[in-house]
Amino acid sequence: MKRLILHLLLILSSSLLIAQPILTNSNFTPVAGESQLYFVADTNSVIDNTTGANVIFNYTQLRDYGQTQTQYFVDPTTTANTSDYPSATYTDTTGGFAGNMKYNQSFTTDSLNIIGLVLDINSFGRVVAKYDDDPEIIMKFPFGYGDTYTDDYGGTFTSAAAPLPTKGRGSVTVTADAWGTLELPMSVTIDSVLRVVRVEDLLTDTIFLQPILPNILPIQVSAIQTSYYKPSLSKNPLLSFIETYIAGDTIITVVSQYDMFGVGIEEFKENIQLNIFPNPTSSVTSVSFNLETATFVTAQLMNSVGQKVALIYNGQLQKGSNKLNIDTSNLSKGIYLINLTFGNKTITAKLLVE
Repeated sequence: MKRLILHLLLILSSSLLIAQPILTNSNFTPVAGESQLYFVADTNSVIDNTTGANVIFNYTQLRDYGQTQTQYFVDPTTTANTSDYPSATYTDTTGGFAGNMKYNQSFTTDSLNIIGLVLDINSFGRVVAKYDDDPEIIMKFPFGYGDTYTDDYGGTFTSAAAPLPTKGRGSVTVTADAWGTLELPMSVTIDSVLRVVRVEDLLTDTIFLQPILPNILPIQVSAIQTSYYKPSLSKNPLLSFIETYIAGDTIITVVSQYDMFGVGIEEFKENIQLNIFPNPTSSVTSVSFNLETATFVTAQLMNSVGQKVALIYNGQLQKGSNKLNIDTSNLSKGIYLINLTFGNKTITAKLLVE
């Protein structure tokens, strides 16, 4: 009888160890003061679309670029746009870039919503989006394998280039289509992981720019985000694949909480030229350049002895023309260096502050 009881206890304990994970408000929703470091992975990595119960997600061949990004969760009242989102519960820096903020609102134990975004977008400047018509549901609780929901959302956005409010409407479908064991490089194996797929589509109205500029016809934005969660380890995804499609351009981001083996990255075939204007400067200057493909870019401002002064940009940039602004008004006079890193290639240019 004792052996039978022990055998049953072993079976029970094993089943608990590989139990299906369930996302709840308490194990999913961040609080101000928390942060998450991510390693940026090779965007040529192939997503494992295995679905079902108690399966294996094989990402042992995932490789990284030797770059990281940190997502910060902060008190909304400490941000510049707090008055635009008075009901926000917390704010996070989207894409690990401090200039991009996402304002979220938690509804007790039922759901977590996005109520707005503040983004620094090339050629548009600072864009303020308010989901004032209908917020977007990030997650419904509890959420586990086999659960799914669809939510419509909408609101308005403005920017310096488009001061008149522009309407946008979207729809999101979120599905937990698998759970099982996540296998990562360096012999990392994590059981009881939930795979969540988020499919999103957004359509804007015509964007009315300043009088001297032509208007922009409605823009279609689509995105697929596949994330792997284990709530007992982290409130944030252990691994995420994000594919974004904007007006024919594709931006792919792959991030992991776990470090990976490095990959040798082929240098860009094009000769990227940096154009800095004005240079010399005493206030704000811009760095302009062209990319043949959308890629991950890190831009840093260094002093004349190679010490980091500021992070200018860290994230994905679109193919074609790009421009990054640098505020030098608080810098001492002298020579500075602008370092732009694309994969394992770094381009450096001098900047004179008067």
